[in-house]
Amino acid sequence: MITAHIVNAQNKPLYENEFDEFLRRRHDFFVHQKHWRPPSPDGREVDQFDTDAATYLLGMEDGRVVTSARLIPTSEPHIVSEVFPHMCEKSGVPRRPDWAEWTRTFVVPDKRSTGLRGTLTQLCCAVMEYALDEGLSAVGGVQETYFMPHHGALRWHAEPLGMARQQNGEWYIVAYIAVNEAALASVRRILGIKHSLLARQGVQLPFIENGQHKRYASA
Repeated sequence: MITAHIVNAQNKPLYENEFDEFLRRRHDFFVHQKHWRPPSPDGREVDQFDTDAATYLLGMEDGRVVTSARLIPTSEPHIVSEVFPHMCEKSGVPRRPDWAEWTRTFVVPDKRSTGLRGTLTQLCCAVMEYALDEGLSAVGGVQETYFMPHHGALRWHAEPLGMARQQNGEWYIVAYIAVNEAALASVRRILGIKHSLLARQGVQLPFIENGQHKRYASA
């Protein structure tokens, strides 16, 4: 079972090695496996959305980063608003501080599983727990359409903001998942757990600016 460490602009120095590993894992997945971007000379995948507005969940197991998520308030520039606004023809581009764009998720090859209790579902549980803690209303963004049945299997309500489109041989859709207690309870029930998967070290910035969900933990 993973432990999802919450990393933001304030506590990132506490995770120097883990964050570097995360960027290298991203490069392996999004450059070498997905071919979404050209190779980087330093072997790290970074884009224009890796700003101080981003919060990262680094899924750790056995001392290494095995999965991840990047969350950005949709009130800030994000991938959907800057790259895929044409895919939100149904509801328009979300621009709300309590809606988080969820991107840069990967699972390392030896932790990929077709079972519903695997690493991906564990990460989903951690994301939902964090979103609920921080008072968010929805998480999502542009994603491969094969994620939609996974959301359904977790009994999550995912609302498409537009039609699915094909790009580079794969189908994508912009969809956002409702954040609520029932969604967290459902995924925890599937995993057979009741405990938190989150780890918070150092000063935690609230996801929603001027929000009431600031958290602290010892370093």
